[in-house]
Amino acid sequence: MLCVLRVVFYFNVLFCYCCHGYFNENYGFGIEYQWVYLNYTWPSPAHYQWAISTKTYIPQNNAPVGIKIYRNLLFVSIPRFREGIPATLTVLDRLTASRTNPLLTPYPSWSANGISNCHGLQSIQSMEVDTRGIMWIIDGVRINNLTTCPPKLVLLDLNNDGRLVHSYVFKPEISLGQGGFLNDLVVEDVDGGYAYITDNSGIDPGIIVYSRRKNRAWKLRDGSMFAERRASNFAVADVAFNNSVPVDGIALSPKTINGERILYYCALTSFTLYSILTNVIRDEDNLNSGSWRNFVTPVGTLTSQVDGIAIDSQANMYFTLLPLYGVGRWNLNDPLESTQMIHQDPRTTIWPDGFAFDQEGVLYVISNQVFRYIDPRSTPPINSNVKFRILGTFIGTRSYLYG
Repeated sequence: MLCVLRVVFYFNVLFCYCCHGYFNENYGFGIEYQWVYLNYTWPSPAHYQWAISTKTYIPQNNAPVGIKIYRNLLFVSIPRFREGIPATLTVLDRLTASRTNPLLTPYPSWSANGISNCHGLQSIQSMEVDTRGIMWIIDGVRINNLTTCPPKLVLLDLNNDGRLVHSYVFKPEISLGQGGFLNDLVVEDVDGGYAYITDNSGIDPGIIVYSRRKNRAWKLRDGSMFAERRASNFAVADVAFNNSVPVDGIALSPKTINGERILYYCALTSFTLYSILTNVIRDEDNLNSGSWRNFVTPVGTLTSQVDGIAIDSQANMYFTLLPLYGVGRWNLNDPLESTQMIHQDPRTTIWPDGFAFDQEGVLYVISNQVFRYIDPRSTPPINSNVKFRILGTFIGTRSYLYG
């Protein structure tokens, strides 16, 4: 998922479509949903007019980032990168929603998305839905002064209209209340449930481990989670990125033959993918001794700078290839160099950000140009062009949770 980037305009796009990996036949990604601007299912016309007049809702400031699917529901997060974002977690019904500019409904309610209530949802980047229908939400985008509430992990029961199951507030030494950026997560159904979360903060990056049974969190910090200078210059849509951006993408493998799972992660500004067994980082004794670092494994060289990564139930990893406007695919049992580009379209796939799986074998990716929204010095475009798209293609598998 995206992290804080300093951007400058750049008029010579410095990348080559053919110089990394090789292009495979297109998987047939089609446009499932698209938006010119995001809008919501307001309680009344008067409420909408009030939101516009008070700048509680500024249409051009709203950008979708995280997506997840449960049954017929598509969940969309809108981090509060700017003012005028009335809801940070929303939903639409895939059975009835229009394909163009579908309205988003705050989830689980308008009041639950109130920014004045620290018990409510403040600024969400990513979420995951486990096999029981529990949504794990990281409410931890704290890169501006729009909220003073501490970052937290929230669990909602999707089978019970989003009933609050659990909430855990992170201590400042784990996630910063000012300057923190909880970016992406995966969950593991073992020993009561674990979440593994990337903290993309430029101040204190790392991977957070949360144990539901212990109701405790600890943080891994390592050089493998930092940016690589060699990957610090690339361009997307005539905009250059030259910052050093730390750990961002995270993915979990299906169970190995001995029942374990492997955690994969990478910095956005990096060409190196790393892995570590989750049974190593679930043990706090390994954290305290520092011995867990002995198990960090460089997997290989990535095709390009990537944002979101995800693994399906058959051990296929999918990457968002940022400067290539595409999606890559790699099977965990093969060398990373065998990565195939399965989709590429500079028109529809400007900053592919993250993935979602449904139960019918379809893979979704969101393209959101979010770099135009996250940098406070940039001005979001105001025009009639489509800015956000969710693309989908049939792959015949489900998420890692079912592998």
